[in-house]
Amino acid sequence: MKTRSFLRLLVDGAPLPLYDEVLRDAVADAASPAEAENLQAEHTLALHLRDTLEKQRARHEQQRALVECAKELAEDHSDPDTILTLIVGQAQRLLGCDMAYLSLNDDEGGATCMRVMVGATSSAWKDVRIPFGTGVGGRVAATGTPFSTPDYFKDERLTHDPAVDASVRAERQVSIVGVPLRNSAVIGVLFASNRTAGPFSHDAIALLGSFAALATSAIEQARSRHDRERTLEALRHTNQTLRRRTAEQERAVAVHDQSMDIVLRGGGVQEVVTAAGERLGGALAIFDEFETPVAWTPGTSEEVLKAMSAAAAGSAGGVHDGTYWVTGLVAGTETLGTLAWAPATTPGQVGDPDRRLLERAAVVASLLQLFRRNLAAAEARVRGELLDDLLTPNPRTYSSLAERALRIGYQPHKRHAVVVAHIRAENRQSLASVASDLAAARGGLSTVRDDRAVLVIPSDDPSLTGRRTARSMTKRLGAPVTVGAAGPVDDPADLPAAYREALACAHALLRLDRAGTVATATDLGYTGLLLGDSASAVAFVARTLGPVMQHDEERSTMLMETLDTYFTTGQSLVASAKRLHIHPNTVTQRLDRVKRLLGVDWNSPDHTLEVQLALRLHRLSRELED
Repeated sequence: MKTRSFLRLLVDGAPLPLYDEVLRDAVADAASPAEAENLQAEHTLALHLRDTLEKQRARHEQQRALVECAKELAEDHSDPDTILTLIVGQAQRLLGCDMAYLSLNDDEGGATCMRVMVGATSSAWKDVRIPFGTGVGGRVAATGTPFSTPDYFKDERLTHDPAVDASVRAERQVSIVGVPLRNSAVIGVLFASNRTAGPFSHDAIALLGSFAALATSAIEQARSRHDRERTLEALRHTNQTLRRRTAEQERAVAVHDQSMDIVLRGGGVQEVVTAAGERLGGALAIFDEFETPVAWTPGTSEEVLKAMSAAAAGSAGGVHDGTYWVTGLVAGTETLGTLAWAPATTPGQVGDPDRRLLERAAVVASLLQLFRRNLAAAEARVRGELLDDLLTPNPRTYSSLAERALRIGYQPHKRHAVVVAHIRAENRQSLASVASDLAAARGGLSTVRDDRAVLVIPSDDPSLTGRRTARSMTKRLGAPVTVGAAGPVDDPADLPAAYREALACAHALLRLDRAGTVATATDLGYTGLLLGDSASAVAFVARTLGPVMQHDEERSTMLMETLDTYFTTGQSLVASAKRLHIHPNTVTQRLDRVKRLLGVDWNSPDHTLEVQLALRLHRLSRELED
């Protein structure tokens, strides 16, 4: 009956004190010492069975926990860092320890490196490298066998490293166990530790070792999945790149075919600009050597064209002021103009395909510009002969010359500037062709006289035209060009006089040792009159005092006489009034009228000499007539 009581305790899982209580009652009721001895033996056997059952239950719980951990590790964790953190957390839970951590081996560096820690209270463990053979981790990593110490700093079996010891001390670790993470070789170490001294049981070490085997498999699978996903991502990226490049190539082929079609059917640069603008977006324009727009995308405003022209003048290629892309139109060593693009997006976001399209458009435009230039060169001789005839004073032939001009597309009655360009003898080899190209590009004429280029170009501003011509010719000839300019004139009969004036300006610049500069008669003033070979005193007087003379002639006033008297009397209003027999206020009124006609600075030191010289020449001319 007492035996049945012990069995019932085992079946019920009764606590240990109940076994002793049943034994006392049974011994008290025993009939003999032998029966009491038997009861004692049964009690011992029952306790042994109880321990065995407890151990089996504990192992079962451990196996169940291990299976649960294995299930969690088997889930799809593609990030290796995530799986490492999960392994360490599960290890701490399995052993119920204060801390758990994991290191991975660096075989080339001869160390195992800390990667993840759970239960840490500081960051001292991060970036710690445990040399092979050092401490618990280094010993396990080197030997591939588990190792456990009940007291880390008192264990004489261990080789210590200052950095490793510092991290162990910072976390107050005492008892530590490490097991290898092994596949075909040791890849790392899984640790468990407590902040109190004491050995880890064989069961705990075995459980951690079993879990380490599962963890190694999970790490390898995570690495494999991660590598596979990186490979797939690389393949996706490569595929996208190939698709993009294929689309770019197809786009480039379409642009090439369209460009060749324009060239083959005799199209012009406007068609190239329109077609390229549709592909690129934004505003696109082509400028000649004078930075004058010759073609642009429809709808481009005048303000944008001016800004793009400034960009073309200030840049030979690349981004200008972070707003425009500019590329030169080049054929061999010759610059035919520029192509400027104002993207619809930020220039910094312009990709290589768009830049290549821009360059392709520039090549086609250069080809068309070269065709046009060659055609213009073929016409240059005819146009040069016409200009030579126009510059020869012979009024009887002007009517026939006008008919010849109209036949070659030149409009002689438009306002023109006359430009004379001089360059040193050693740089004149291409002077005629360069002058012809520049003139033809602007619808003008050119010729060479006495080793100087003469250009007649449609313009209302001779000074600006002269500067642009000098800049373009200097760039193409590779040497400084000296330019004299005159005009504008709108009557062919006035061309010879304008030519002589421009020539005189060029001579004056050379005599002033100002080679490579540009000037008109207005710029030079009386200096041009003194130094020019064929300078005209009449023209100088007309430029300086023309508005005053015209006012006197049209309104029968006496402004010229008043002006002459004013300077003759030393610029005295009272003396002038006395000599002219008028009131000083009248002199003042007449001089105010002169100021309105000649400009507010007519009496400044810079202009006084020119005005007085013009007055004397005018007076001398009237005396000679008399």
